[in-house]
Amino acid sequence: MGNQEENHEMEGFQPKGAVAFFIVMIVFFTIIWFLMYFELLSRG
Repeated sequence: MGNQEENHEMEGFQPKGAVAFFIVMIVFFTIIWFLMYFELLSRG
């Protein structure tokens, strides 16, 4: 019966910090990618 209570508590668990970190990392790498892309385009 104790396991059911623990599972019920885990259903509401949202790893907000990990999700926020992942989104920030994706945005960061996207910015770096575009900066390098436009730098290479400007070189011709």
